[in-house]
Amino acid sequence: MQPIINEQIMSTLIIILVTLSSSPLISAFPIPAAPHHSRRRRLRNLQSSECNLPLKRNMLLQHMLSQSDSNALLLDNFSELTVVELKERLRGLNLQVSGRKSELIERLNEHYLGTANMAPILDGEPQGIVSEKIEDRELQLLSEEYLGDLTVAELKERLKGLGLPVGGRKTDLIERLKYRSADGSSNESETEEEMGSGNIENGSIIEASDSDLVTYENELFDNDIIIFDDSTTIKSPENAAQRRVRRKKYYKTQEVRELVRAKDPSAVQKAEEMIANLEYLAVKEGNEDYLPGPEQYTALIDAYANSGSSDAPERAEKIISRITEANEKSNRTVVTPTASMSDGIMKAYANLGTAEGAEQATAILNRMEYLREHNPLSNCKPSVYSYGVAISAWTRVGSQEAAENAEAILHRLFVAYDDMLNKGETGSYVQELKPNSVVFNSVIDAWARSGSPLAGEKAEALLQRMKELSMLPEYDIRPDTISFNTCIKAWCNSKSPNAAIKAGEVLSLLETHPKYAKRDTMVTVRPTKLSYNTVINAYAKSMEPDAAIHSQDILMRMIKSFKSDAFSTIKPDVVTFSSVLNSLAKSKTVPSKANKCLSILKSMTELHKVDRTLDTQPNIICYNTVLNACAFSAHRGDDEKREALSVAVETFNQLREGHYASPDAVSYGNMLKCCANLMPLGNSRTSMASKIFSSCVEDGLVGGMVLDEVRRSMPPDIFLKLLADCGFDKPMRKRKLPSSIELRDLPRKWTMNVKGSDMASRQRASFVKPKKERKTRRRRTERKPTVPVRTRQIVETAWISDKNV
Repeated sequence: MQPIINEQIMSTLIIILVTLSSSPLISAFPIPAAPHHSRRRRLRNLQSSECNLPLKRNMLLQHMLSQSDSNALLLDNFSELTVVELKERLRGLNLQVSGRKSELIERLNEHYLGTANMAPILDGEPQGIVSEKIEDRELQLLSEEYLGDLTVAELKERLKGLGLPVGGRKTDLIERLKYRSADGSSNESETEEEMGSGNIENGSIIEASDSDLVTYENELFDNDIIIFDDSTTIKSPENAAQRRVRRKKYYKTQEVRELVRAKDPSAVQKAEEMIANLEYLAVKEGNEDYLPGPEQYTALIDAYANSGSSDAPERAEKIISRITEANEKSNRTVVTPTASMSDGIMKAYANLGTAEGAEQATAILNRMEYLREHNPLSNCKPSVYSYGVAISAWTRVGSQEAAENAEAILHRLFVAYDDMLNKGETGSYVQELKPNSVVFNSVIDAWARSGSPLAGEKAEALLQRMKELSMLPEYDIRPDTISFNTCIKAWCNSKSPNAAIKAGEVLSLLETHPKYAKRDTMVTVRPTKLSYNTVINAYAKSMEPDAAIHSQDILMRMIKSFKSDAFSTIKPDVVTFSSVLNSLAKSKTVPSKANKCLSILKSMTELHKVDRTLDTQPNIICYNTVLNACAFSAHRGDDEKREALSVAVETFNQLREGHYASPDAVSYGNMLKCCANLMPLGNSRTSMASKIFSSCVEDGLVGGMVLDEVRRSMPPDIFLKLLADCGFDKPMRKRKLPSSIELRDLPRKWTMNVKGSDMASRQRASFVKPKKERKTRRRRTERKPTVPVRTRQIVETAWISDKNV
């Protein structure tokens, strides 16, 4: 059976053969003793050696292959990778990525073994074997166009596999990979030239016994650093030290960045400790490579920006001043300020949410634009992200002037980008400056938060412009779901009379699933649950006569879409149902609104039985809204009143059963209101109101609304008697008026379960005593005029003058 080998094993075997073929080198450079390591780690220590050497003997190679388990070594090499990393390698090689981990490993083995550059030896003439690291082999196949097609996550995954930093923009990641590929190629060619000039004669045979091979193999794998001659070093101490420094800085920076992304409060402290620790290591080790670089200072500035403190911008500015002073003291550029640092300071000002902070962020953007015009080689040139941060600073201000300033910054971005296109520039900076959908969405959001009457029109104009730019290949702009949702939000917040209708039109356009071009494909934009909820809420707040009908129609469309499509994400939740119920309850034109509210509540219950999630479970707000709709059906005819009372009793009984919610003070107040509004004054109304109030007293939920409505539901004498029957006879004994009884006069156990918002603040104004009258009842202590205390006089008669002293 033919043994299976991989390229790393071939590299190791070639090194052994070359060393054995030059015995004087072994005696001249003896291998120092080193502690024993595992076979896998020793193979990894030799990964960086790259050579392309003519072979001395095919017999020795076959002998070594027969003594090793190549299959196990090869599978062991790829088994260290995760499934994600294996799929990433397969995707980079244009191979299939489906299957289990063992299948992925087998697929990679077949590829690398099938493409190994192992030429046969014909007639004793060796053709050579080129051994490369797998990562370098992949990188040499990466052209600029191929790297540009990869996503940022894929690029970072490749960099992480090579032990390189993953911070920066996409263009930085591509340049880093291209540089690594070119560096690997040059190192390979140099090694090939130097090693190929050795004193190895073709055709000569080296006789070696099995014991010699085993002894030398053990010595070879027991050493981390192997020197063959003056020109060839597999791993030099300087390279190892630099790599150790780079990795330490990389992992410390990544730890800080993870805390910043998670918005951890300890991110600032961790970042400051990282800077102090690196500076300490630089002094302790005497190695300037430990000094913090742009990535570390950028992470510190980002930590300040995300902290949300008022002094974050000032602390971030001090970092730039510190870098400048360090550069001036050393008479050289120790750390170069970058655009990422300026973006971090802008973000710190943007997070203040004030007009002053937005002005400071805009001033920084102005300085960056000045550097771009007067110093093309500057590292502080603004990118599309810089413009986006400045726009977000004005977005958080929330005024019409702020929205206008945000749109002006967007216009400046287009002017700068178009100017570069007109000049014929095609560098990486042009791609960094290319406008995208994010900055457009930020400007639309600025108008949505402005509260201006023009917000809806401005937002829709920007949305239309995005549609037009999506057809041009030089822009990476197209409307997405966020664009449509923000436009709907702008119409809802515009306070326009027809805001709800306009928002509904944008939703109808979104329901057609428009498609926009993205590179070589078409992107379909679909509505989300937020799209429907925003429009329904707009109808609930609208004064349109048919607003409730429109909101109910939207809800039915959502339910139909959710039930018809098994993978639909447009599932109405408790917010959707509550908004529709609120819209129907407030309507004065919808007939039989109590019945319609009950049918919607039943639809919600049925959906919850199928879905079994908290998103669709009816809550107390839904039940109270149905009771409120019943209570305000009193202006209809007698038939509708009886119908509304029946709905109220059914809803209240369901609430008392407690399947999904339990009644609160508002529930009892609404039910008593239904009695007062829907039933004529008489024994039936008094009896029902008495039973409801007694249950409310037992539950300790007598709030201001309950006290008002129970007084309104029965005559005054019966009300006082009801209080006495429930255990509070003080008003009857003292013959108080029913209107004089307040919540604070009731027993504490009657109100112990009432929320603060359901107390006296919900009482009717007619039952609350005037402010002046309440003040007169308070006990006042009149201030008595202060009488000056007379000091006691001591009278003494002088024995000489007989005068009083």
